[in-house]
Amino acid sequence: MSPQPSYEDLAALVAVQARVIDELRVENAELRARVADLERRLGTDSTNSSKPPSSDPLEKKATRSQRERSKDRKPGGQPGRAGRSLQLVAVPDRVERVEPAECARCSCPLSGAVQEGFRAVQVFDIPLIEREVTEVRLIRRRCGCGAVTCGDASPGVSGPVCYGPNLRAFATLLAAEGQISTERTAKLMAGLLDVEVSTGFVDRCLSRLDAPLGQFEAGLKQELRRSPVLGADETPISLAGERGYAYTIRSAGLTWYGAADNRGHAALDGFGILPGYRGVLIRDDYVGYHKYNAHLAGVQLCCAHLLRDLQGVIDNAPDEEHAAWAQAAQQVLREAGQSVEQAHAAGEGMVPEHERARIEGEFLTAARCGISVNPHHGGKKSKARQLAERLIDKTPQVLRFTWDFTPGLTWTNNASEQALRDIKVKMKVSGCWRGLAGARRYLRIRSYLTTARAHGLTAMRAIRDALIGTPWLAVATA
Repeated sequence: MSPQPSYEDLAALVAVQARVIDELRVENAELRARVADLERRLGTDSTNSSKPPSSDPLEKKATRSQRERSKDRKPGGQPGRAGRSLQLVAVPDRVERVEPAECARCSCPLSGAVQEGFRAVQVFDIPLIEREVTEVRLIRRRCGCGAVTCGDASPGVSGPVCYGPNLRAFATLLAAEGQISTERTAKLMAGLLDVEVSTGFVDRCLSRLDAPLGQFEAGLKQELRRSPVLGADETPISLAGERGYAYTIRSAGLTWYGAADNRGHAALDGFGILPGYRGVLIRDDYVGYHKYNAHLAGVQLCCAHLLRDLQGVIDNAPDEEHAAWAQAAQQVLREAGQSVEQAHAAGEGMVPEHERARIEGEFLTAARCGISVNPHHGGKKSKARQLAERLIDKTPQVLRFTWDFTPGLTWTNNASEQALRDIKVKMKVSGCWRGLAGARRYLRIRSYLTTARAHGLTAMRAIRDALIGTPWLAVATA
């Protein structure tokens, strides 16, 4: 028969078990927090986080909009909005007459009958695109002195056989704006024009377009630095399997794109736009932009980002109490947007002071409630707690739009986000860029076409002008 354990042995055993229980409690708490974080991540999409819509799974593609349905406006075009339907032009390019052959009543021939006016139907169409071969004969003349001089070919015409500037511009347009690969561009050229071109030809077209755009890009950056308001955003891209980033910095009528292999200050400084910029910057709260605050006239945080972040809190809240503060903050932001719209419509310089005070007070109250229902007892703070603290700290940057009516300042950075959407489409089609140089070439061309089009030029005309050595310059037009 084994001896009975002593009091000291039992006390030691209890102490060991107590330590094990404490360790299990800590581990259990960590695992519960990890599970909650994983569940939150699984529940995030483009409607409740900063993820782009392109990252949503197929079953969530029909995402809900963050916009609140208006009670005053019906869906569709609003009264006074200029329509986009076809309208008769005063002077058509060509007039075609269609004569009636016989009377609709008695079937008598109408040749030579009296004309009683006409009914006009204008047809908007394009000519059938066909290949046309032009032989340019460079005439030689012999002078009385004996010297022979040959005529000079037009820009872009060289060699015994070459493609003309219009065809090169067409190929470049498909490759640069069509969101298709160089191989598919070559196939379309063959199908549309019966012209068999190689993928190398298409790539050379893009290089020829990019070559003269250095002066354009320098002028574009100069004009952007002069703008009172800029919007900035970035998105991940793939560079031969490695992560890179595409950036955009824009203002009304001016859009610049660039690329870097990092998301740090070295890239942002290297672009040469934000360092020393003294206007208002519309952006998200990515820390990389914070260093420029000292020189800025102000910052407007993107409220669309904040609405999505608040929606993430609501979607992952364990109960209504933990979601209520985020719902209240969303409501205040939307009411602030409506107040600004009403002030603009009334021609006022800012939202009335009493209304701004109400908006700020209710916004801070909602954020403080977020603090109270998400207490912090050490360790990593919850996402909801971090967001509530950030809203309190950044309230002046969140609500700047309620009093700063500088032209171009908006309460969201949606225009910059939208400017990056086609880049994500291009990446999905092509898979990746083979390197940083190719991405930068594509994005500089896109800067040129987007900005030129915003100033009334067609992409085809802008490309053709650049290919013959006279690119459109933002400095001269903006």
